[in-house]
Amino acid sequence: MIVIEEIKYFIDAHFIPGIGWELIEDVVIDHRKLSKEERTKFKEEILYIKNLLEQNQFEIVKKIIVNSNLEGTKLSDIEHMQRFVNEILPIIEKFELKKDISYIPLESLKYMFETIIIPTKTSLSYPFLAIDIQREGDTFIQHFKQDLEYVEQAFKKNDKSKIEEILQISHEKGVYIFDSEYRDSFIQEVMKSLS
Repeated sequence: MIVIEEIKYFIDAHFIPGIGWELIEDVVIDHRKLSKEERTKFKEEILYIKNLLEQNQFEIVKKIIVNSNLEGTKLSDIEHMQRFVNEILPIIEKFELKKDISYIPLESLKYMFETIIIPTKTSLSYPFLAIDIQREGDTFIQHFKQDLEYVEQAFKKNDKSKIEEILQISHEKGVYIFDSEYRDSFIQEVMKSLS
């Protein structure tokens, strides 16, 4: 009999008592800090449960609940397991990488300056930025990392037209990190926190 270890971990470590269903998206975002392998296994377990529920294999689901020690948790019965599957799958898929969305240089950086970094309200602390960037999902993260590499290469190669464009974009939003001595450390720390 299968034991749903990743779902059990999610319930025990993230979706703990006191956290309501209305915060499930925040819980998924927090869970995204785990490795891709763990998140993939988590989704596979959810899809397995979804398949059983769709086939009305309720007895098997009940046995999984017992074998996985989920009694007394938010997933202690079929109804709650169904709700969990229905609510969490769309959230997981929302944050997954969408390969059909093409990378456009500096678009993610512009978006970040418009929505995440508001200089009058935001300090450029790396952990804070990483959390907000992770809320945007894997596609944004990948494109944002490409933008940081684009910025890094522009300065390394002293590409004046690209540097001018980068500085114009950042200065329009009141962000001056790219023309400061902290540019390289900022890029490295943000890249590290997003990997």
